Amino acid sequence: MCRVSFVVLVVRSSVCSVYAVVNSDWGCCVWTETKGQTYGGQNTAVGPTRPDLDSVFWRHIICIVFIFLVYSCSGQHEEFVASGNEDAGPVLSVTACVPGGGAAALVQVAVLLLQAAGVPARGLPPPASCLPPHAADGASCRDAVVSALTHGRLHVSLLSVAAASASRLRPLRDANVDELGDVTPPSRRLCLAPAPLHSILDLADPSIAGHYYLRPDEVGSIEYSFTNDSSSRYDGSTVLSPEWCKPSIKCAAILTSDMGEALILYNTIQEQNLYAVVYVLGDNLATVATKLKGKFIICDWAPDTKELLGTRSLGPPPCTQDADSCPFESRRLVKLVNTRALALLPGAVQALFRLSISTNEMLELRKLARFSEPKTAALRFLFAHPTKRVIREVRVVVLIPNPTPREAYDAPSLVAASALAEADLEAHWSKASRFKVITHDDHCDATHSFQYISDARVSSDYLELSAVAGPACGAAFADVARQSTSHGLLAISYTPQAPPPSPAAALTLLAAGDSRMYASALGSLFAELGWRRLAALSEPATRASLASARLQADIVAHLELPDDRADYEPEIFIQWAERVVRADGRVVWLCVEDARAMRAALCAGLAAGLEPRSGIAWLLPAALPPSAYRVGPRDGCSQDQLDMMLEGHISVAPNWLLPWLQNAHGRNSSVTTDLKESSGDSVSNWTSRWRTQCGFIDGGCTTPGPHAALLYDALTLWANTLTDLFQTNSTKFYDLHNRQLLRSLVRKATKTSFVGELTGRFEWMAVNNEDDNGTAYARSAPLVILQWNGGVRREVAHWNRGRLELVLGALRWSTADGRAPRDSSDHCALQTIADILGGDCRTAFIVLGVLMLLSVTVALSTAAFYCKKRAEREYKSRLEALGLHPLVPKTVGLDRWEISRERVVINRKLGMGAFGTVYGGHALLAEDRGWTAVAVKTLKAGATTEEKLDFLSEAEAMKRFDHRNVIRLLAVITKTEPVCTVMEFMLYGDLKNYLLARRHLACGGEDADEQVSARRLTAAALDVARALAYLAQLRYVHRDVAARNCLVSARRVVKLADFGMTRLVFENDYYRFSRKGMLPVRWMAPESLALGVFSPASDIWSFGVLLYEIVTFGSLPFQGLSNAEVLTKVKAGHTLDLPPGLKPQLEALIKSCWQQDSKSRPTADEVAATLEDAPRLLAPCLDVPLDALPLDAEPPWRLPRDRAEARWLSWAAPTSAATDTTYLSAETQPRDTDAFLP
Repeated sequence: MCRVSFVVLVVRSSVCSVYAVVNSDWGCCVWTETKGQTYGGQNTAVGPTRPDLDSVFWRHIICIVFIFLVYSCSGQHEEFVASGNEDAGPVLSVTACVPGGGAAALVQVAVLLLQAAGVPARGLPPPASCLPPHAADGASCRDAVVSALTHGRLHVSLLSVAAASASRLRPLRDANVDELGDVTPPSRRLCLAPAPLHSILDLADPSIAGHYYLRPDEVGSIEYSFTNDSSSRYDGSTVLSPEWCKPSIKCAAILTSDMGEALILYNTIQEQNLYAVVYVLGDNLATVATKLKGKFIICDWAPDTKELLGTRSLGPPPCTQDADSCPFESRRLVKLVNTRALALLPGAVQALFRLSISTNEMLELRKLARFSEPKTAALRFLFAHPTKRVIREVRVVVLIPNPTPREAYDAPSLVAASALAEADLEAHWSKASRFKVITHDDHCDATHSFQYISDARVSSDYLELSAVAGPACGAAFADVARQSTSHGLLAISYTPQAPPPSPAAALTLLAAGDSRMYASALGSLFAELGWRRLAALSEPATRASLASARLQADIVAHLELPDDRADYEPEIFIQWAERVVRADGRVVWLCVEDARAMRAALCAGLAAGLEPRSGIAWLLPAALPPSAYRVGPRDGCSQDQLDMMLEGHISVAPNWLLPWLQNAHGRNSSVTTDLKESSGDSVSNWTSRWRTQCGFIDGGCTTPGPHAALLYDALTLWANTLTDLFQTNSTKFYDLHNRQLLRSLVRKATKTSFVGELTGRFEWMAVNNEDDNGTAYARSAPLVILQWNGGVRREVAHWNRGRLELVLGALRWSTADGRAPRDSSDHCALQTIADILGGDCRTAFIVLGVLMLLSVTVALSTAAFYCKKRAEREYKSRLEALGLHPLVPKTVGLDRWEISRERVVINRKLGMGAFGTVYGGHALLAEDRGWTAVAVKTLKAGATTEEKLDFLSEAEAMKRFDHRNVIRLLAVITKTEPVCTVMEFMLYGDLKNYLLARRHLACGGEDADEQVSARRLTAAALDVARALAYLAQLRYVHRDVAARNCLVSARRVVKLADFGMTRLVFENDYYRFSRKGMLPVRWMAPESLALGVFSPASDIWSFGVLLYEIVTFGSLPFQGLSNAEVLTKVKAGHTLDLPPGLKPQLEALIKSCWQQDSKSRPTADEVAATLEDAPRLLAPCLDVPLDALPLDAEPPWRLPRDRAEARWLSWAAPTSAATDTTYLSAETQPRDTDAFLP
């Protein structure tokens, strides 16, 4: 029974506003009266009062009459009435704050759309701050609506906001308020008038205002006009006049339709001192303006210009406030929602997304609202615009193997069956919903299938897509079904398939059965006939069916055909047949889908002597297309030869498929079936309608075939399952991709007693994937083993759930003695071992294999133990050389710094180097601190011990640092690969890229941006100096001070990073580099280049180069010189050429850092003191060239190891760092020809 959930009747007047709230659940009416007071000569509402008790009875009578009228008006629109679903969720409260009228009707449109989506909804009047004398688009109205949404008093609001300041709504997301787009295109308050007026401000001139003056007799012509808020006649209270518009002064007449608009115009007149009077005309605005014959000015919200020909748009007055408070600013009508209320109502979200009305449609809705109640106007509007209605459509895509050269499935037959299923199911669904079957050509390829699904996921059709039927080909179906969970779609097979692995198995319906059952049935037959050796030919599509464990036989010769070729080469089958002969295979199974492969294998077997009369048993597929047994032009034998090879072959088929096999091959058969549920008349009638449907398909059809019949029944089963569910809870229409819902649909489909019109009763069983034991549901049907004799299929055995029953005397063989072929399993290469063990050949092979496996295992274990001990010795010696403490077995990781990998969430990549990657993310460092933004530096999986030790040495050094200008180590992950260090996140990245990105800002001279000001640059240098002073205090030397290794935080604090080269100095206050490695020669001091000696003084030299980088905004030191030339120049006593324009004090500081004698250089504390005393010391000097970024053909991490190391990248360095390093060694002096890598 239809139920009216919420109706709002608004009867407005200038004295009293009465709201009738009707709810059939309450069975009563609630009346609210608002008495008025005078405001600026107008009557306005100020608040509610209690109704008089003596009129309550009559008001209830009026309420009952109104309910009857509403039911009468809405009878023809039953699809817009809520379904009465008790599980649909809470009732959503909807309101609208729209200037210009029509708000109540717009609310009802939204309510009806929500109810059509199965979501209970009701309309509410807007807050008092949105009603006259307040403006519906004012700031107070907006704040009131947002407050109601935040506190849950409202759930949906159609609110007018300034288009220029709509971004202010974004912070409301934290308060569970978000927007779902615009209802209408942006519109604004507009003033229209005939010539000569150009701007509303021209009315400040009395002479111009006099052109639009209304005489007293003209004013009387509007006496009987009605305002938009009142049913009473016009009176003088609807005129707003400033005090300077006296009777002796001719003031212009401004006409508007709404009291709220009039008050806005009146305030504008007061602010701009305009000679104008405002008349409120309500719905008769255009009519009255036409009668005045050009002596009028209309100012209203988005007026209909079609009714006011000959007018021009007037320029609005200037806005002295922000856009949000400007009454003439363009505004959006946005859909604001309480996200918490709509979180579990996807149907409501979908319906609100569809709520979109054009400008002309909004004018039409306002006109309808003038002459009828809001809900009636909304019903008429939706009836006139059927595209606005919410029609719930559920789709199923059927993946058809077309076009493809494979002869596996009859594609036109499947297309016709899909179309017929859609036509038959359409009549069983309601007017408000539709079941649609879509066919897509998948070319028997998973790529085309995924392409369709990927395209659907980015379109609106994805919300309506409930399942994927197919693909028919096994390989493509396995790939599609494996991704069913990620796509949120049920996979339905209409051909025999194997279940996918978990968790996809739970979202799979094998409507044609489990293909592995065929192998089980053949295994029972093999055991009965004593066959233990088998030769096979298969495809990737049938790989799962060829299970030797189920067959209980050894596969002695097997070939899997490639699936990437359109045509098979005959040599493939000839070579395979020769292998079968050499292996003495007597039982041959062609486990293929493609009939071309079957014919080619039979013809090749004929040439190799594998004939049935020679004692060869052939096992062939049963459900092939009708053309499978007719010789093609590329087959290597004649039709008579093919018929001879087909004689006596064995095939397996489920019992429901047998009648369709008979129709498919068009031959008399002795096969019988007990499918009592399927009526012969219904099958005949369906076949007739199927042939009619085939007439509309290009390419035509031959016979329906078993797969077309099953596809029809499978689609019917799925449609019935959806119908039963949605009749219980229609809101599930909008949650079709919920895994829990899909699992419940699978359970419902498999537990329902469904009888297919064409293939009989569906019974289901749970089947497991052999890899991970994932459970899927497959149709369970007895299997029939058939034999081909004289072109007729005969039943020779029945198999059901592991039990085989042979039909006595049914098997007929073409051998000379008429007996079953032998499989030559008596020959055994290990017969001696078998005799010793007292078993058969298989037992001997198993024992020999176990002994060999044990021997190999013992040898490998011994070698592994020796290698482990040697690696531990090398590891400990390396730890001691790096100053690291050996990690004892009880303390794996870096003590308190170790955290679990589950506490780190990575969400983006920040950079990549030769030995690992740096990611951005969040980490839960402590339960009471919450999630912290971090940078995660990883060591690639499979790194060498040397790389791991270097990586850990950096972490060991960083854990000792705690300074404002040094990157902090937050945690490490060393228990599992990849090894990670978690550090504080620096928003602006490295200093070099920071300066390069802002180089253009420094070109402004004295007016340079604050980000690149002298104070900012000096502060950056001071931060690095303090960091170096801190390291020197701890007796550490950094060895790689450069702009690329200085990171900038969100507060633009510069911190020193990349401590991979940092070393602890001891009593000599220096560190001597004693092994070959890569070093940044352009930043290194002469003593470091010549002797490999590093000290705090060498860091000061690098700091001087850093100052050069800062003032030149990232220019590469020694620009234009190779590393070899830099090495020679610095060792000869030369330094960088300073750019012109440096301050003398800064030039002196840099040169002091570059003293040849390391003892003459200032300390880091002295440099920091100098920078503190001169906070504007560093200024931009851009008269130097920039280095170019080299473009590699391949990224460095994909290059060979030697070339990757040559293009060494630190995690914070730009690509140009490849020019910054070279190999140095203290053992031998490098030559210019071999010191630098290519």
